[in-house]
Amino acid sequence: MSTSKQEAELKFELQPAEFERLSAHPALKALTVGRAQTKNLLSIYFDTADDVLSSAGIALRVRKVGKSWIQTVKQGRGMRGGLSTPMELEVPVSGPEPRLDLIEDPALAETIRKLVGKSSLLRRFETRMRRTIRMLKVEEGKIECALDQGEIVAGEAVQPLMEAELELTDGSLGALYDAARLIFDDGPLRLSSMSKAARGFRLAHGVAPEDPAPKKKLALSLHAKMTTEEAFGEILRACLDSISHNRLATLAGDDPEGPHQLRVALRRLRSAFKIFRPVADNELTRRLDREAREMGLLVGALRDADVVLADIVSPVVEAETGSTANGVPVDMQPLIATLEARRVKIRAEVVSGLSKPAINAFLLDLGRYAETRGWLSEDTRQTRRLARPVTEFAARALARRWKVCAKAARNLDTMGAEERHALRKKLKTLRYTAEFFSGLGKPYKMKAFVRELRALQEIFGYLNDVAMAEKLVEMDPGTRSDRDDALKAAGFVMGWHLANAENAWSHAQARWQALADVETWWNRGKRSSRK
Repeated sequence: MSTSKQEAELKFELQPAEFERLSAHPALKALTVGRAQTKNLLSIYFDTADDVLSSAGIALRVRKVGKSWIQTVKQGRGMRGGLSTPMELEVPVSGPEPRLDLIEDPALAETIRKLVGKSSLLRRFETRMRRTIRMLKVEEGKIECALDQGEIVAGEAVQPLMEAELELTDGSLGALYDAARLIFDDGPLRLSSMSKAARGFRLAHGVAPEDPAPKKKLALSLHAKMTTEEAFGEILRACLDSISHNRLATLAGDDPEGPHQLRVALRRLRSAFKIFRPVADNELTRRLDREAREMGLLVGALRDADVVLADIVSPVVEAETGSTANGVPVDMQPLIATLEARRVKIRAEVVSGLSKPAINAFLLDLGRYAETRGWLSEDTRQTRRLARPVTEFAARALARRWKVCAKAARNLDTMGAEERHALRKKLKTLRYTAEFFSGLGKPYKMKAFVRELRALQEIFGYLNDVAMAEKLVEMDPGTRSDRDDALKAAGFVMGWHLANAENAWSHAQARWQALADVETWWNRGKRSSRK
């Protein structure tokens, strides 16, 4: 007899030390009902030679549990923010080979038969795991907690794997996040980005495991048939994935792109809260926004230190090597040494801050907010607005963000530094809004708009960096004897960039007009730059 259900699993990748710590965690023991059970699992995954099932989002495996064999078919949207919610169909089989004729779901069976056709089903890879299972009880439900330690084997390729899986067996989805909040209270949280099946197929194709390198692109794809609420949920999940990954990238290495992409991911999230405020504004939303802001300020200090070195001082060194000021050679080394020492100190503070339990709590709360519709209220008007097509909401949101920017840019020729900074932030929100909804309109029009917007942003970004350069004189050099030389170099850098800033600003008006002249899908025809 087969069983069919929709799983809800929250998965976490573990390092050896994390596995040992979690196995002995007091909260895990306190939540456990009954005795833990440990078993060995052998799972064999099947597909055609060209992996037609995997490509269609279907996983077919046969698993040995004790002396029994169980065939499982999973079909779902994949992993987002560590959460997997596939449809699962299980049936006992007599041995380690799949039996498609035993799949009792007619639609799924027909889909698999059509995909496989006359091709043979092959053993693509195996997972060999030692699993310890505990049943956990929290206020909102019951959870099966599985700690897996083992390996994926595809031919000669072997990949170690340690995971924690929290599967909801009874109650509400929020129970998963409640349990995770209690047991993942130390060390950086690693939300799993893919299932065992996805990892196995990557290994079978010779693709190396994902490393913690910074990720720039937001994994988001909205379509015109979505409701406003569905689009909001997808944007939140994409932001959660980006924040979680780039937090780990920042902790794992010294690549300046890590804190940069983490700050961008946090800004995207805060922009999403701002964009969807008309339909999702409550205290929980505002709290998550505040926490994202605090995390952004923390990592922003490191990003600013990177910018000063890479984008402010380095260009001057490269362009002016051997140049002089008032006949006296400018020695940049005291300034560079000061800035590098300052960056090392800031990085240590950021690493400490990003490793705190509060960051894990924030990520889990954001995941819960996205998956349990934490923005809902009892207002029936909100329900109606959330149910409307996202295309309608996106058009209004984009028009609103453009209007805000156009109003702020009315005095573009005469605005001061504070006004430029305010407009720069508004342009960022407009860009994130355009990128979120880029799949809803004609792509070529959106690409042209984003391209012009980026060109304008580069001018404002450079001017902001120059304003940061003016703070160089406030830095205290590492030794007293270096102070005069460091300040002299700082003054030279400031003068160099101020001269270049005037030239950059002279192009701002033309770039703004170019942006205003792009025809967009949400506003037919050209938009006046003086609306």
